[in-house]
Amino acid sequence: MENGQEENKTETATATNDAATDEVKNEKPVSKVEETAAKQISQEPSSELLQKIKNQVEFYFGDVNMHKDKFLIEQTKLDNGWIPMSVMLNFKMLTYMSKDIDVILKAIESSELMEISEDRKKIRRSPNHPLPVYNEEYRKAQEARTAYVKGFPLKDINIEKLKTFFNAYEPFENIIMRKYQDKEKKLQFKGSIFIQFKTLEDAKAFMARESVKYGDTELIRKWSVDYSLEKAKEKEDRRQKKSEMKAKKNESTKEKDDESGEEDESEKDSSLPKGCVIHFTNAPDKCTREDIKERLGELDASIAFVDFKIGDKEGWVRLQGENSAKAVVDKMKDSKVLIRDKEVTCRIIEGEEEEKYLAKAKEEMTNVRQKYTKGKKGKKGRNTQRGQRKRRNSDTNDSVAAKKLATD
Repeated sequence: MENGQEENKTETATATNDAATDEVKNEKPVSKVEETAAKQISQEPSSELLQKIKNQVEFYFGDVNMHKDKFLIEQTKLDNGWIPMSVMLNFKMLTYMSKDIDVILKAIESSELMEISEDRKKIRRSPNHPLPVYNEEYRKAQEARTAYVKGFPLKDINIEKLKTFFNAYEPFENIIMRKYQDKEKKLQFKGSIFIQFKTLEDAKAFMARESVKYGDTELIRKWSVDYSLEKAKEKEDRRQKKSEMKAKKNESTKEKDDESGEEDESEKDSSLPKGCVIHFTNAPDKCTREDIKERLGELDASIAFVDFKIGDKEGWVRLQGENSAKAVVDKMKDSKVLIRDKEVTCRIIEGEEEEKYLAKAKEEMTNVRQKYTKGKKGKKGRNTQRGQRKRRNSDTNDSVAAKKLATD
């Protein structure tokens, strides 16, 4: 009986202790929940942060990025466009703003571009906004509403600062910071960007502004198309100069051959072959020599030089070999060839027109040769012995001119 009472007392004491222990255990979680709730209320995301998160997510799924983001493209193929939020947390710029899925979802609730799954575990680009087909027409439309802007500081600047700066202007889709590799293979900012606006009207409004300053610095603004054209001309001029310097070096070597009694190649018959000149008209505005060489090269044309400058509407292509132009033109449809999406009309020049053109070409080649040989005769020095050796594989007059006039 006593043992039984003792057992009951023991059980009662144990139950009491367990109950007390449970109360202690239950008190801590309740306290933590309340503390966490209070903390969340005090750290409610600002409207500014939510807007930044929304902009970043819309950038990931926007027209510009979705065409080239291979990782995101592959992910959208797995589940009818849905991307798990666990995958979205792999995007550094997004997680830099917030790692809280609820905050991210709250930020995009007002987005017309984005859609949230019912279980709030996935997001996708809304089917109501299908991705445009990326073709030449779409590419040109993007280029038309893109501007080149220069004058930003080289240090202490990043994409976020640039986005914040341009938020005060017209709506934009994308900003590309132009960078280069230094000697240590590290990327350095050039101080210039390409900014693509949402519409052509937005781009025109930005370019029409009387002044746009970053701090105290007035920014240089150009249309992306104009900037690209300027760079293409600069590149062509550099290549032309390089070609002329090479011609100068070759002519100098020829002169040394003359002084040593070797045969002067310039005294050989320098007549140009006939039936080798193609005249073309209706050239595209941004057409370059490289465009012409590449397109005619597809027709097996062996080009000596291209007589053409960017902005011209007509030009001449001189081929190598007698009567070589006919075989090239015969491969065209109605004597027309497509260059930069525009039909260019071609014809073979003949008779008096051909004679005048070839005479002019020979005269220009002679002038180039004389320009770099003038005043050189009689000069001898440490290279005399090398000059006395007969050169191999010497350039003919025609090939020298070809390199000069056909190189960009």
